[in-house]
Amino acid sequence: MAFELTNVKENSIYAVGTIKDAWILTAKNFFPLFIGWFLTLGGPLMVTAVLTLTGVGIDKLLLHFPKGGGPFTLIGLMFGVIAIGCFWAGWAKIALKVARGIPTKASDVICSPGQMLSGLIACAITASLIGMGWWLIIPGFLLAIKWQLVPYFIVDQNCGPIEAMKRSWHATDNSIFIPMAVVSLAFLGLSAASGFLIIGPVICNMALAVASAIIYARWLTDEEAPFNKSGLLEEHDE
Repeated sequence: MAFELTNVKENSIYAVGTIKDAWILTAKNFFPLFIGWFLTLGGPLMVTAVLTLTGVGIDKLLLHFPKGGGPFTLIGLMFGVIAIGCFWAGWAKIALKVARGIPTKASDVICSPGQMLSGLIACAITASLIGMGWWLIIPGFLLAIKWQLVPYFIVDQNCGPIEAMKRSWHATDNSIFIPMAVVSLAFLGLSAASGFLIIGPVICNMALAVASAIIYARWLTDEEAPFNKSGLLEEHDE
């Protein structure tokens, strides 16, 4: 992966504009986004917590596992992994509609079976590799940026998991990478700063999803974007 530092000022201004637009769209579409977030992430996490705690109790009291960890605990944890993975594409679909100014509905979280399966596989692969990379911090962050657009390629271009990962990796090459990192760091910083408020990180997560959708919908297709003026658009079309 090569980094092009040309037009840094113009690219940075464009990235700041993306952050601003993401917050404006998130504010205007707060309730549709919150419903989508709850159905695809918040709700599954809550159900997973209940199922996991119940599983720990069953494993400890009925199956007599010494620390409570057993098959029922695993079932509870696996529910969350599968549910979040399957709805990952649906969450991207909602964010992409918001970025494009298209009305959303709760049923948008349910994609086609193929897209849900692709989302599950891609989410499992990328989350595992990114998680391992976070042990060294920088590799994890780099991988997170490179695969940030995976679900959008799945729902918008009906790509399979591996193809979506390849396209996201290629799309975030060169001059687009550093502005993307700036956008992601800005939202991560805001999420950490608002951590004392329960709703703070949730709103930041929603806004980051919208920002990622804007990056996919505008940065990669807008001929006036500074990245595409440098020839990036032609590289994607090849």
